[in-house]
Amino acid sequence: MTDFDQMFKQYPQIILVSKSPVTWIGFLTISNRIKNVEKKVKLKLILPSFPNLDKASVLFGGNIAVLFGPKFKKQIASLSSSSESVPVFLQELRTLIEKLFNERETDQVSNDLIQSDMREKLLKELETVLEEYSDVQLSSTKDFSVIKLTMNDISMTVQPTVNSAGQNSWRIVSSDLPNIPDYSLSDKKTYSLKEIRKRFEKQVDMLERVYYQLRKIDSYCWVIDPIYPKPYHLYRRIHLSPSLSLYIKLNPLDPSGYPIMKFVGADVEVEKYKDKIAEEDFSDKWDDEYSVHENLLTLLNIDEFPQVPINFKPVEKQGIIDDEECCICFSMELDNGEIPDEICENQKCRRRFHTICLFQWLQETAANKIIFNKISGPCPNCGELKSCNIPLNT
Repeated sequence: MTDFDQMFKQYPQIILVSKSPVTWIGFLTISNRIKNVEKKVKLKLILPSFPNLDKASVLFGGNIAVLFGPKFKKQIASLSSSSESVPVFLQELRTLIEKLFNERETDQVSNDLIQSDMREKLLKELETVLEEYSDVQLSSTKDFSVIKLTMNDISMTVQPTVNSAGQNSWRIVSSDLPNIPDYSLSDKKTYSLKEIRKRFEKQVDMLERVYYQLRKIDSYCWVIDPIYPKPYHLYRRIHLSPSLSLYIKLNPLDPSGYPIMKFVGADVEVEKYKDKIAEEDFSDKWDDEYSVHENLLTLLNIDEFPQVPINFKPVEKQGIIDDEECCICFSMELDNGEIPDEICENQKCRRRFHTICLFQWLQETAANKIIFNKISGPCPNCGELKSCNIPLNT
């Protein structure tokens, strides 16, 4: 019996469509043992050296696209080189596809069971968390792939994951809260949902004193940066005159205490105020019983701050001064021509620094680390880890 006769008898769903080169088109019937169903796989078999299978090529329909790849192609090549005839090759090919499909289905069933178990644990955890009273509101997507925590118009989003012990845990996706060392949740770690809610609520409560001070500044001062403050913005740049502004950053652990302050603007104006503060040693006279706003009025010896002009339209900026200026010295170009080319990687910060300014800042930080020609430590603005090359002339 010829190969043509065997093909017609064994594979009636595969039709010879050409003898030059020999080409068959049709379907192989594959058994799915997991689901106890049959699947039809469309194929096109081209044999330029018929009856030999040398240089044979097999094209498949899209319904087995999940098997495509270098490994599958090598297995087909191996079958074509070892098979005695076309019918034997097709039988071995069908066996191979059935094996791969059933392995995939087994893995999928196993994954479905794992996902089902994870979902059940997730729902139980949510139920436990929701049973306890809290001022934090929880909302989620339909599939619980994202949970949002909200309190006092401040939010944090988290996603479920599996830790190294195979247990359900949660990681921080985004947060409105500023980073406070030893207090903030890290986006590089995972936590239980209960712990996240507890620490989120505690941090929002703790920051309310900071936000009270910042709201007073926003109400009584002309704030030129940030234009639209977010909860993680603990700084303000206050307009004093067309040639002078005051940058302040509050300490979240001591909201009414003496803040970080820098005057920004024309050199003459800046020096005048810097000398005044230095002469009076104002930090010793700062009164924590009064608000930051009231202390600043006393510091500047004014009755009130300049107010935003009517019909004033702000030009939105992302940086404390401009996107291009150094966050430490508040200038664009140094005497040696250096520009701020160091940028904080934190997407909420993205402040720029001169290399020498950042190096000197990190040198004075107790937590700095030096590895080879790099020094690293907390960013001057957001506190996230920042590193820079050590200048060659130091």
